[in-house]
Amino acid sequence: GGMGGGSGGGSRAQVQDDDSINATESTGLLSNNDSSQPAHQVMDRKFEIVELCGMFLGDRGSSIYIFTLGLYMYGTLWAYTSVFANACSQALPIASVLNLGHDDYLLYVALFSSVVVPLTCMELKEQVTVQVILSLCRLVMVVIIVGSTAAAMNSSTPQFDDQTCAHGTAWVNWSGLYKMLPIAIYANIFHHSIPGLSKPVADKGGLSFVFGMTFAFGMVAYGLIGGTVSWYFGDAIDQSANLNWVGYHGGTGSQDDQGNWHDKAWWVNVIAYFVVIFPATDVVSAFPLNGITLGNSLMGTWYGPKIREVEGDRAIVSAFRLLGAVPPILGACFVRDLGFITAYTGITGFAIAFTFPALLNISSKRSCHRAGLDSATAYTTTFFSSDTFSKFVAAFGVFLVVFVFASLVLGA
Repeated sequence: GGMGGGSGGGSRAQVQDDDSINATESTGLLSNNDSSQPAHQVMDRKFEIVELCGMFLGDRGSSIYIFTLGLYMYGTLWAYTSVFANACSQALPIASVLNLGHDDYLLYVALFSSVVVPLTCMELKEQVTVQVILSLCRLVMVVIIVGSTAAAMNSSTPQFDDQTCAHGTAWVNWSGLYKMLPIAIYANIFHHSIPGLSKPVADKGGLSFVFGMTFAFGMVAYGLIGGTVSWYFGDAIDQSANLNWVGYHGGTGSQDDQGNWHDKAWWVNVIAYFVVIFPATDVVSAFPLNGITLGNSLMGTWYGPKIREVEGDRAIVSAFRLLGAVPPILGACFVRDLGFITAYTGITGFAIAFTFPALLNISSKRSCHRAGLDSATAYTTTFFSSDTFSKFVAAFGVFLVVFVFASLVLGA
């Protein structure tokens, strides 16, 4: 709908101080005069979500959004740091070998920060090759996890430590719903990064299909992993499920009196190390994506309408991105429990994924109508862009925030 109908952007229009939309030739949105085609679609200019909130929801709406985004993004970056340090300290404990004490976790936090902080100060177009390679590795990861777990289910010999069969689990456990929902948001949310992700795409008319397929792939991948892994490991599943592959031996090798496996096949070691280490490597790519979004949003909030004057200044851009990247790394040094981090900070993700996009859809369409413009965009659909559906989605996001927060407090 409006200018936020799919990805945040709009037509050759700009919002003036009186909140009206004037058709001009000077902005980054395309207005199509052909009545048979959608009136607006994203072109060269990128509008961050915080800018759209200022344009269509006012200063108060923009402030609420940046506060919500800040809580969520700091928590997300905090969680990424914890995942990397926990996984690497389990797989490669080297601190004592290097005479750096016995806390491998802090050693890997330092290593992680030395990589992701410089990447966060780079632009997305400078990371394309790395991001494509890691995307292919994610597909391999899904195949290996599902395949090795399915093989263990159908084997009469142990594949993971001494486990000889699937432990099984309940099909539905409603009492754990409030714990699962924030994690589901972490697994699927990228709404706040859509402007940045959309900018390098040449054919922006295909963005709806691209993002739709992304959600579809995520649903299939997470469904396969969640179903097979939870059924096989049951209550023995680790907080970071990939760490269960530390005990993977694939039915090869022998076990000593202490329960350790030796002489495992080479391919077993490849699988085990890949599953344990790759999520840690993967967050190295995910951290900069989110750090860039947070830094850009903080900069947009600070400079407001003057953002175009400074967004080309590398020093200022880097300073705000450091402001987004460094605090969560420091926080991860003190709070290491991934479950605790995701449970509370994930709550704000409901508002980012559901409430704000829906409100922007409604408000941007009304702004177009007040200016006498058609609100249709290249991303508009009859049902999903309607005010009725948008109001439902906005209310649903608010409900999830209240429900999960109340459940966590009462549960604690």
